[in-house]
Parts: sequence; structure tokens; C-alpha cells
Amino acid sequence: MGPVTERITLHLLAPDGTTVHLDTDWRYRPDDPYAVRLDFGPRAAGAGWVLSREMLLAALHGPVGDGDIHFAPLDDGSLRLVLGGAGGPVALSVDCAALAAFLAATLELVPLGTEFERIDWDGGLAGLLSA
Repeated sequence: MGPVTERITLHLLAPDGTTVHLDTDWRYRPDDPYAVRLDFGPRAAGAGWVLSREMLLAALHGPVGDGDIHFAPLDDGSLRLVLGGAGGPVALSVDCAALAAFLAATLELVPLGTEFERIDWDGGLAGLLSA
């Protein structure tokens, strides 16, 4: 089973009130079953985030997050993502339907509750012990 990759447009909400459209790549790999990788591509100097799949699923139904990451559904059918960092928080929005379709594909690949079966525990432990 290969990875799930989807190009989804995010909308950067700039401080001046304008919106910048960003084509981003969302990736999910069965061998890293708890994580969704969000790649902003070359336009953003290769910036990326690793997000919790479970948190994204929960965000489709209500606000979640703590610290540098917050998600909340909006009345217009989009999801607000606030990602913090050294330069301050960045507010983005994504279409809920597009994100839900991507997440549904990840659930077909690795159903909720079966993620632990996909982790190479022996390989991870061997890597820690050899460091």
C-alpha cells in the first residue's frame, strides 16, 4: 500500500486582509500512520508541517489544538488552521470537503485504531540504541 498524496489549495489570510492562494501537498504514509505531512512547496522555501491525522479528523467537527497548532471549522465550509512558529502565527483556511476527502483516503488505507500495527517498533528501538 502506497502513500496518499493530494494537492489542496490553502488560503493564507494576510495581515492586510488579502488572501494568498497556496497550492500545498498533503501526504500520508502508512509506515508513519499518525502523521500527515503538509508541504508548502518551493514558493514557501520548502516549508512544511507535520500534523496529527487524528487532530485533523477531530477538527472537521469542532475546534481543537493547543500550543502552536489550532484548527476550527468555519461557517463557510472551510477549516481555519493557525500554525505558530518563530515568526509568529500564520492563519490559513482550507476547504473542509477537500480535506475530508483526503482524510477519508487515509482511513481506507489505515483505519483508526490500527495505526500501531503499522509502526516498525523493532526498527525504531534499534535506531535509538545505535545512536
